[in-house]
Amino acid sequence: MPKTLEFIANHLPRVTLDEVRRFSNTVEIRNAQAFAAELEAFMQERLESIELPSSMEIEVETVEQTLARKAAALRAGISWVPSQTDIQHGRALLLEAFEQSHNLPLPDFARLANKSRQQIYKDIEARRLLALNVGPRGQRLPDWQLDPVKQQLTQIVLQAALDVDAWTLYRALSEPLEGLAGRSPVEVVTADSVNAVAKAVFNVLGVH
Repeated sequence: MPKTLEFIANHLPRVTLDEVRRFSNTVEIRNAQAFAAELEAFMQERLESIELPSSMEIEVETVEQTLARKAAALRAGISWVPSQTDIQHGRALLLEAFEQSHNLPLPDFARLANKSRQQIYKDIEARRLLALNVGPRGQRLPDWQLDPVKQQLTQIVLQAALDVDAWTLYRALSEPLEGLAGRSPVEVVTADSVNAVAKAVFNVLGVH
């Protein structure tokens, strides 16, 4: 049997007793259940006897095949490669963000946190503090991490998003989010909302 007809045959609804009663005025039905079974068998036989032209044959896709086909349609034929202008523009934006006044040089952050530079380096390595880096300019740390609650939020995100780069985390924490009524996570977080705000950040990052 052609695949299209086989698919139809396998998905035909069963004949119900109510449907059998439609024939009661035409024929005498002694056993409605047996009649329904015979009617189903008759329909299957008729379908099996049909031969479709090859031009009408339709391949029935599996779920996996359908998803693969849709994914292929979304995939670009040629990978995008940034131009030199794109790279320079991106670096200029990074430098602008890096030099914002709230991003403190590591020595200044250590002094305000009342910690040694060595301890700050250890905290960065252990993903307890978020540090930004642009080439040979050293590291800078967002000053919101001097606040215990905001530092707790930052650490939760750092520990859960191990594969996400520092700049992406920085933007997810400091830029407005729709889920937070257009305010940034570090702006709205409180001691009672740390986990809820962290969840909003994870949604943006695609971390679950």
